[in-house]
Amino acid sequence: MLTLFLAGVFLSILFGVLAWRLTRTLPTRGVTSILVHIFLLAAALLIVFAYWGQYTAPGHRAFDEMDGIYPFLAGPLGTLLAAGAVLAGWLGRRRSRSSG
Repeated sequence: MLTLFLAGVFLSILFGVLAWRLTRTLPTRGVTSILVHIFLLAAALLIVFAYWGQYTAPGHRAFDEMDGIYPFLAGPLGTLLAAGAVLAGWLGRRRSRSSG
């Protein structure tokens, strides 16, 4: 299970770097740039929560039995948010190139 979690973290980091690179050419205060950064921050927080809830003793005490589904699903949701950041960055970059 830890291997799958680490693969998701690696994929999220890869998505995060790609999204950051895509937003470098966008306007700094543009909506898309801000949205990408919010997505990446939320993804990072979800992945940290997933690790804490699944792999630490205090996390196990806080989320035992059926409550453990929350940190279990937070990891894939963080990866999906990171992928959404890439998609938003790509669409914003494509839009800025076609309009300018």
